[in-house]
Amino acid sequence: MEIVGDYEYSTKDLIGHGAFAVVFKGRLREKPSRTVAIKSITKKSLAKSQNLLGKEIKILKELTELHHENVVALLDCKESANNVYLVMEYCNGGDLADYLHAKGTLSEDTIRLFLIQLAGAMKALYAKGIVHRDLKPQNILLSHSGMKVHPQPSEIKLKIADFGFARFLHDGVMAATLCGSPMYMAPEVIMSLQYDAKADLWSLGTIVFQCLTGKAPFQASTPQALKQYYEINANLSPKIPVGTSPELTDLLTGLLRRNAPERMNFDTFFNHKFLKRPDPPVSQSPLQTDILYGSPPSLTKVASSPRVVTPMKMASPSNSQPVPQNIPMHSDNSAESSLEKDKTG
Repeated sequence: MEIVGDYEYSTKDLIGHGAFAVVFKGRLREKPSRTVAIKSITKKSLAKSQNLLGKEIKILKELTELHHENVVALLDCKESANNVYLVMEYCNGGDLADYLHAKGTLSEDTIRLFLIQLAGAMKALYAKGIVHRDLKPQNILLSHSGMKVHPQPSEIKLKIADFGFARFLHDGVMAATLCGSPMYMAPEVIMSLQYDAKADLWSLGTIVFQCLTGKAPFQASTPQALKQYYEINANLSPKIPVGTSPELTDLLTGLLRRNAPERMNFDTFFNHKFLKRPDPPVSQSPLQTDILYGSPPSLTKVASSPRVVTPMKMASPSNSQPVPQNIPMHSDNSAESSLEKDKTG
C-alpha cells in the first residue's frame, strides 16, 4: 500500500488517469471502511502553469469549509519529492456523463431533482465569488448511500467536482482566459471575449438541454467551427422539443442566450419556478413517483475527467509532507492561455 498522510491506496485501484494526474481509490488507514479518492499530480507537469493548482486548492478549502453536500470535499493535501496529492471525497455513482450515456434522456421530474441540487451548489459558489469555468457532465459526480446497484433518482446526490479551472471572480470583474470544454463553453468564452460568472449559467443550460434531448443545443464538427457559428449568428435560440413544459422552456431560453447581458442572471435562476418542488399527487407515494424515472446502471467511474487520458508511473509518497500554502501548482493536463486579463467594469 502507498501512504499519503492518514490515507493509503493500492496502485491497482486506479479509477482515473492522465498525462498530469492519476486518481486512485483509497481509504483512511485507521478506518479502512472509509473510502476516499486520491488524486496524484506529478510536479514535472506543473512547470508551465504553476498557479492553477494553488488556486484549485485554495478554492476547494474554502468550499469544503461550507460542508455543502453538493460540492466534492477536499479532505487533505500532501506532497512528496515528485508528486502532489489531493485526498478527495469519494463518489460511488460515477459521473453524469456516464448516467446520460446509459439513460439517453431524462424526464423533467428527474431533471428537476438533479438541477435543484446543482443550483444549491452554484449558489454556494456564487456567494463565494467562484466561477467554475468547466461545468460539464463529466465534472458532476454521483453518489448514493447503501448497497443498491440501481438507486432511484431521488436517492442520488450530485456533486460538482474538478475545480482545476475555477477562480475567484466577483461582481464587476471580467476574465478573458480561454479554458474549459468547447461544447459547454459560453459563446463569449469560445470567442475569446471578456466574460463573467454568467458563463457558468450557459454551461449549466447546455447540461440541462443535454439531459432533456440527449445532445448539445448548438453543435459543430470542431471547436473552431463552433466559434465561427457563434460569431456569425448573433441571435440564437435553442430548439426545445415540442411538449416541454413552459417552465423548463423558459429556463432553457433564459440560460442559453447567446449574448451574456441578455442571459438570465443568478438570482432569477436560483428562484426560477422550474426549481420549485411540485406537490406529489395524493394517490401516489414518493417511491412510486421515483419508479417512473427509471433506474441508472451500475457505475464505477469516479473523480476522473476526460481531460485526463494518459497513465503515468507513481512515486512512493511514504514520506509525504503537508503542501505549503504558497506553492502554486497546476492540477491536470488541460491547456489554459498564459494570458489572463482581469478588468473591473
